[in-house]
Amino acid sequence: MASRIPGLFLAASLGAAALAGAQAPPAPPPRDALESLATAPLPRAPSGDAHREIDRALAARDWARAETLLADAIAREPKSTALLKTLAGVFLVDRRPLNAAIALKKAEAIEPLDPQSRYQLVLAYVAMGRGDWARPELERLAAAQPSEARFPYWLGRLDYDAGQYASSVRRLEAAIALDPSFVRAFDNLGLCHEALNQPEVAIARYREAIRLNRLSAEPSPWPLLNLGILLRSRGEGAEAETLFREALAADPGFARAHYQLAAVLEDGNQLDAAVRSLEQAVKLDPAYAEPHYALARIHRRQGRMADAEAEIRIFQRLKAPPDKESGSVRK
Repeated sequence: MASRIPGLFLAASLGAAALAGAQAPPAPPPRDALESLATAPLPRAPSGDAHREIDRALAARDWARAETLLADAIAREPKSTALLKTLAGVFLVDRRPLNAAIALKKAEAIEPLDPQSRYQLVLAYVAMGRGDWARPELERLAAAQPSEARFPYWLGRLDYDAGQYASSVRRLEAAIALDPSFVRAFDNLGLCHEALNQPEVAIARYREAIRLNRLSAEPSPWPLLNLGILLRSRGEGAEAETLFREALAADPGFARAHYQLAAVLEDGNQLDAAVRSLEQAVKLDPAYAEPHYALARIHRRQGRMADAEAEIRIFQRLKAPPDKESGSVRK
């Protein structure tokens, strides 16, 4: 029954083909959007005895069952925007942003979206790499809620992804003026100032992001990673290593921090430790190509030529462009 869900939405008469990306190819989704999907509020079923089974599936975080039950309920109540919005919320936490966007657009065809649902639509679009679709929705939200820091923040993120760094700085500073504790806004300001070749300003922004981050109940590893990468590029490897280790303390499963830590260890000729860190990065993210290239480089230094060649083959396979006809990776 779960297989009905894609057909129910992808075949819906609401411009699903456009949502699938018939125009320009989408950009890679900003990691902020993926983090926001992972931390999205858990959806709740609409009230009523008929929806108790849905509520149980949601409480158990059984997203596949919840999606199936919600699809069945929508088939019985096709005009229920509450059910459609609940299903969109499930798709978001299940990291299926295209289906979430389609469900929300179906709801919008019945009645105007409330601000929270429109923001969920923004997150879905950004997670799909469709900043061009997210921007007008964000501008609409920002005009309606000028005191909300999330909206200039995301507009700044879209500007950054478009290479409009000065505009991004203005928007991110506007977000910070509304919320001086906005860690991600300071972190992304650091990225902007790096792109503008203003490393000292970038370092100050990263350090403020880290200061605020350390006060958070759930610190993010990203400000630590970003500052560490910049410091390593300036030859300040000792502090960079400390920052990468702190990032891993915040998130032991953060493959990029393992990769960057390995780079510092390799700089210090600690090759065995670097290999262990790279192997951990590969284990955590099998699609991450760069650790394989680094492993090949270290294996060559160690005289392990067969291992180096094997890692290069993996790197080339992971970096190969998709096959245009099948959508698969060329072998």
